[in-house]
Amino acid sequence: MTQPCPATLKQVAEQAKVSRAAASFALSGRPGVSDTTRARVLRIAEELGYFPNRAARNLRTSTSGIIAICLPPNVTTMSYYMEATFGVIDRAEASGRVVTLIPHSLEETGRRRLNADGIIAFDPSPDDPMLADLLETGLPLVSGERMPAELSAPRGQVVSDHSASTREILDSFAAAGATCPALITPQEQMTWVLEVEAAYRQWCETQGVAPRLEVASLEDIAESTRRATRALLTGDDSETPIVDAILALTDGSVLNVVTSAAEFGRSVGEDLLIAAAVDSPVLGYTDPAVTAVDLRPREFGRTCMSVMERVLEAGDAETGLITEVVGTRVTHRASTAGRRR
Repeated sequence: MTQPCPATLKQVAEQAKVSRAAASFALSGRPGVSDTTRARVLRIAEELGYFPNRAARNLRTSTSGIIAICLPPNVTTMSYYMEATFGVIDRAEASGRVVTLIPHSLEETGRRRLNADGIIAFDPSPDDPMLADLLETGLPLVSGERMPAELSAPRGQVVSDHSASTREILDSFAAAGATCPALITPQEQMTWVLEVEAAYRQWCETQGVAPRLEVASLEDIAESTRRATRALLTGDDSETPIVDAILALTDGSVLNVVTSAAEFGRSVGEDLLIAAAVDSPVLGYTDPAVTAVDLRPREFGRTCMSVMERVLEAGDAETGLITEVVGTRVTHRASTAGRRR
């Protein structure tokens, strides 16, 4: 006879009509929910027979020495994630821990039985089914960038100020003479992406500029970025201002903007300014070199592991959300120089 599957945090949250984060707070005794909500979540959890993951309950006495990394789908060829992962490894080696990547091909059963002391999730997205399963394990989780509100709250997080770097790039566009900057944003709605979009829209509102956004997919980044660039640089509406600057959110997409611009008779760095929200070594060697945000991914990864160490040392003790901020820097290059006057 087949044994029924154990209840999950998602099922508890759905029946209690709260978010996973609220359910997690209620079950762990952390502040952030009302007494009424906490009582309802606890009652439903008992009715469903929900219990936190055994590995998490035994964390203090049964450790594996393994830290698991969860990357977003379709990003393994991007240099940022490689550098951030090596940053985690740098710090983990010093404490005698082993780092492993969780493949997205891992089946749901394997995800829920993950043998690790903790999970570091880079750029979490509410649409990533693997992340949702990993949150169900109850293992300590540190989020590289903010966890979406609809998912369970992490024990720690490492963030960067993407709003400030976005404003700096847009200001540099304006200083070089651009009047209609556009944004090419990933289809995947990670929290840092939403932060950049919000900063862009706010800047446009302040400057009295109509926002122009196009979407590209990480799964098909080359072709989808070409389509987005074509949509921004061509059109039949004579009343729509001509896009003269583009901020692309990934290093992969900005390269496709650069190669596509010539197809539409535009000169990068002169009548079309281009920048990327993520830097990579190759952007300094393109012609012209591309302005980009140095997110310091190696340091970001090290900091994620440092926060994980603090979480593991605290064990079941209530520490609240541990947050660290890693600073960023905009590297200004020829792609945003504008026409010489």
